[in-house]
Amino acid sequence: MKASWYAEALYAALSKRATESDFKKVFARFRKVVSSRGHDRLFPFVTRELEKIVAREKIKNEVVLVTADNKSISKWSHAYDHYEKDGIIPKGANRRDVVDESIVGGFQIRTRDTLIDGSYKKSLINLYRKITN
Repeated sequence: MKASWYAEALYAALSKRATESDFKKVFARFRKVVSSRGHDRLFPFVTRELEKIVAREKIKNEVVLVTADNKSISKWSHAYDHYEKDGIIPKGANRRDVVDESIVGGFQIRTRDTLIDGSYKKSLINLYRKITN
């Protein structure tokens, strides 16, 4: 049995629970099952694997709001709120604000698998290509 398998099972069981007493019950049951199978020596490795899983899930739930400068963050926060309200961005995701001067203006909202591009960069590049061709 691999420690990562135990960690995945424990994470799945804990993510469905809401209260601290539920967490304690699940963890007590988990320890009992692992001990009954004779895999006590895997507990330190399960802890490490569980930390990796939590870090991976945190990255999955991260949404990046990219703007041209610090002043634009407050200006484009309403767009972020709009997309979150519509369900395009997962609700309760961790928002990280990033300043990227190369986008000139506007905003980009990036998730693990989605890019919402409301920046001026793409329009300016297309205009440049039309002028030069």
